[in-house]
Amino acid sequence: WGGSIRFTMPMIWAAAFLPMFGIGGLTGLPLAFNLADLHLHDTYYVIGHFHYVVAPGILFGLFAGVYHWYPKMTGRFMDNTLGHLHFWPSLICMNFLFFPMLTQGMAGFHRRWYNGGDAYLEKASDGINVFGLTVAEKISLNEVMTVSAICLALAQVPFLVNMFVSYFWGKKVTSDNPWDATTLEWATPTPPGHGNFTFDISVYRGPYEYSRPDHGEDYFPQWEEPRRSESDEDESEEPAEETKTLNRITL
Repeated sequence: WGGSIRFTMPMIWAAAFLPMFGIGGLTGLPLAFNLADLHLHDTYYVIGHFHYVVAPGILFGLFAGVYHWYPKMTGRFMDNTLGHLHFWPSLICMNFLFFPMLTQGMAGFHRRWYNGGDAYLEKASDGINVFGLTVAEKISLNEVMTVSAICLALAQVPFLVNMFVSYFWGKKVTSDNPWDATTLEWATPTPPGHGNFTFDISVYRGPYEYSRPDHGEDYFPQWEEPRRSESDEDESEEPAEETKTLNRITL
């Protein structure tokens, strides 16, 4: 099909969301089988699985949306350098925070014992308590997770700085549709004024119909009128009245 992905900041966050959310989903499969769940239930494995689902699903999706719609809201792009300083530490620290939870859980760490249980650690040196030995071996991962959590919080500082700095000094948007998007919000002025639209909107296609063989660009906005063939010249290019009414009601 000849297309190529443009790795803008919104796309980077959206692309990273997929494997992170996938890890969260796939690590939940063993919990559905009694044989595995007997061992993994109520351990740190469940905590790691849960956070791999929730944290990327909320945070990565949120950041992708902010970077995507910020130009429309403010008329300026967010800075790419600060964006990368925000993205890469967040991605790395999030994995160093949650993946050790899966490892500890498979070793048997109880989800409600922050240190594996003092009683087990006290007996770890006698060489008999296998679980105590396992706890002593994996307990250092708590330090890794703590440092990663702190670094993950600090990684949000470039984002906050970017939000503020870009509002005043960011690169100005030169088009109402800088991402070549297809949905209706990109038909509004940048930033949108009162009432949003400056013309009557007519919707000619679905929001994700990006192109057609007879269309030169690789995106096809919903509000752009379709080209008509010579056989259709006598037909009106306006959508049916009931369609226009329905579109206005939907908007």
